[in-house]
Amino acid sequence: MRILTARTGMLIGLVCLAPTQGFAAASSFLCAISEAYECAAVDGCERADLKDINLSAFITVDVDKKQLSSAGVGEALRTEDIEGVSTTDKAVFLYGAQDEETWNATLSLENGALTGGITSGPSSFAIFGNCTPKE
Repeated sequence: MRILTARTGMLIGLVCLAPTQGFAAASSFLCAISEAYECAAVDGCERADLKDINLSAFITVDVDKKQLSSAGVGEALRTEDIEGVSTTDKAVFLYGAQDEETWNATLSLENGALTGGITSGPSSFAIFGNCTPKE
């Protein structure tokens, strides 16, 4: 019994000490959008359903390829080109445009927090989520 416990303890210790890919070293991220709000100048902001604003709950951000891809269950794969990428030691800044809409996003390399915005005609959307490095 002691040998099994010791082996299990060693295995857990080795897994905990194994190197993992950090946020700063990653070039691809899997992100989950947790909240979205639609904002209008006079009315303020109200929570929006992701399907109503044509946004998947899961997206993949590939910084090297400059692409966003939807990863929603039961959805056809959609890919959007990222027009601009700027990276610091603390964050990745992304922006782009599609049709009459523009968008931007900031991905924290410190904690994986994702914040973004989409402008669309008379309103805008504020988006919040979390990302993890994709191996």
